[in-house]
Amino acid sequence: MKIAQIISSDGYISDIQGKAEDKADILLAHFFFPNVSDYIRGALEEGKPFFFSGRSGNAQIGIKTDILSPETVPLIDNLDVHLDGKLQNLNPLLGDALDLFKTGDEIGRLVIMDPELRIHDVRHYLHKRLFVGRISGKGHYDGFEIRQETDPLTGQKSDYILAELEPYQYCFEPGAINESSVNDVIKKGRIALAKIRSRTSLVLEQALIRPGELFIGAIKISLGDIYGIIDAVTVPEELGIEHLPARVLDPFRTFRDRQVELYHFGPIATSLSKIKVRIRFFRATNPLTVPLIKNKVRNGYRLCDLLTNAEVSNLFHFVEDHSLGVILNKNNFVQIARAIDPQGQAQLEIIKNAVLESTVRKPKKISFKGSNGEFAKTLEKLSVLGGINSRVFIGDSFPSPEVIDALRISGVRTFLIDTGDPIFRDDYVKKMIRLTHAVSSDCEFLRYDSQTDKLYTFYHGCFIEPDDRERFDVVRYWFAFYGSHTKEADNQLTIDLINKLALKFGGEMGIVHGGGPGLMKEANDLARQHNIMSVGIAIDLEGEHQLSLTTCDGLIKYREGLRLARQDHLQKLSNLPIINTGGYGSAEELSITITSMKLHENPLAPIILLDPDNLWAQTQAQVIEIAKNSYGPMFIPNLIKPCRNGDDALDELLQFCMSPSDWYQKNDIPQTSVQTARVKAERIRRETLYQKHVEVFDKTNSKLSD
Repeated sequence: MKIAQIISSDGYISDIQGKAEDKADILLAHFFFPNVSDYIRGALEEGKPFFFSGRSGNAQIGIKTDILSPETVPLIDNLDVHLDGKLQNLNPLLGDALDLFKTGDEIGRLVIMDPELRIHDVRHYLHKRLFVGRISGKGHYDGFEIRQETDPLTGQKSDYILAELEPYQYCFEPGAINESSVNDVIKKGRIALAKIRSRTSLVLEQALIRPGELFIGAIKISLGDIYGIIDAVTVPEELGIEHLPARVLDPFRTFRDRQVELYHFGPIATSLSKIKVRIRFFRATNPLTVPLIKNKVRNGYRLCDLLTNAEVSNLFHFVEDHSLGVILNKNNFVQIARAIDPQGQAQLEIIKNAVLESTVRKPKKISFKGSNGEFAKTLEKLSVLGGINSRVFIGDSFPSPEVIDALRISGVRTFLIDTGDPIFRDDYVKKMIRLTHAVSSDCEFLRYDSQTDKLYTFYHGCFIEPDDRERFDVVRYWFAFYGSHTKEADNQLTIDLINKLALKFGGEMGIVHGGGPGLMKEANDLARQHNIMSVGIAIDLEGEHQLSLTTCDGLIKYREGLRLARQDHLQKLSNLPIINTGGYGSAEELSITITSMKLHENPLAPIILLDPDNLWAQTQAQVIEIAKNSYGPMFIPNLIKPCRNGDDALDELLQFCMSPSDWYQKNDIPQTSVQTARVKAERIRRETLYQKHVEVFDKTNSKLSD
């Protein structure tokens, strides 16, 4: 059975009659919905229940969009639908906001609440295609309840959900509200709201909503391939608190916290802890060809979840020559003209205008150059891009930081670049890390390599294939392998050790290396054989005959001259250093490793020297002399462990990882230094790479004894 689409495309203001008599806060208008589907037009003619859902951005500043009166019915004209309606300003801070609405403004959608498509058994969808409430344990959520009612049209028992409010709200900043900022919300939608309001926590039991007040809060809910429709009246119904008309919870695009807009039409101040939002659910068309996965439903689908690599490759065909790139917003492709000076202010203004153009959803169909029979399917998939991920910048090179900021502030959060082997500055890498993983930014940087037909996403400091994110997250022990890139170095000892480590540590083990030839390549190749995560932190040293690897699971490449920045990145990702026989570079890496532990920037751990020929013997003796003369901490020499073979190294590492506290005691490592390093190293890694789980060796691992 083909399931109908119960939501129309966006409608527009077609005519404005002016303010209502004796009602300065109400604007009368005609609304126009072009090319409405046969199903929706038929449902309206049959008299099925419908409502007019206002635009979310307008509702979140307190604009109520409604039909003219309860008796108003849509007028159907061939494929189009016309509707008499009104706009009401419920936010006294906005002043004369209704004067900013113009003919042609996007205003909202028609919604058919078809009883034949209603989902009666909500439990069947719970935690499969519907995530609601706050997680309280594995598979358990609270903050909501399932209730049942009798559908008045079908007489069938049907479930609905009552969702509690989250303990925070969005408060308007009066000093930031002006005609320009309000107009930005009306024209651009939710992306402009950050300019005029701030999020603040609150204790629901102590917070009140008073008569005539507007409250912007949130509920926790994520949807897969179903619609959620928020009821206009909140529970308890007698309170007179209503939800503004932005009441549609879209499939796939509703995830995590969904904002709610409540207005108190009743007479009595009410505690926010008593208010619950009622939601009913309806079936929807599922345009996806990928299977639904829990975490993606909960966190929102992104471009790399929806498209095959071949479909991604297709997107670059629409970037015109001499264009800075393209803004993709659903089925809109808007070229960004390249300014004469791409670094100047004019380029930023061109970007803002292009983003604004991409938000205007034209009623006419867009035609594309050439013929591509599969492209319509691609656009259908992209229609479920979620929330802030729904706008994409597509180009052939990573844009400058200024261009990124201009795009991001304008609501573009996904950057898709067609490039094979990009090289980055240190500050650019840090910016990508911050914008990708900071909660307030949530950008995504994607790199498509046409030579290998692979798509990579930027994740905690390196580019990896999207499916490898889960593999990256389960790694607990990141072994850093340092050694020579020359042919003269004997890497057999390292190869032997990696084979032994892989058998013991399995998927909890990952390898970090310099992303170059010699030892780095051999360690990488061996990791791939064992299906161990391998990350290369490379540098542009082609002039020194050190070509970067292209077969790492994860890779980031620094510009020439950023040797120390690259080494710092390597240090912060890893927690167990292995030093093979090597040259000047390896000696520097050993010294940096020792210094990082001396400064408590790395968790204290054994520094393994794979040294069958005593290459590092004098270095070790020098470290002992430094400690004897009190030029450095006395415990540092005790961390350095020379090993003649792989068995010795494995034994040392297993003793440490199975019981770090016993190892520290055995090696006279002061507990104060251990704890200082744990706290400081974890803080630095969370601040630098935004890793959620940082191994600082404060727990035993009995699994390694098997």
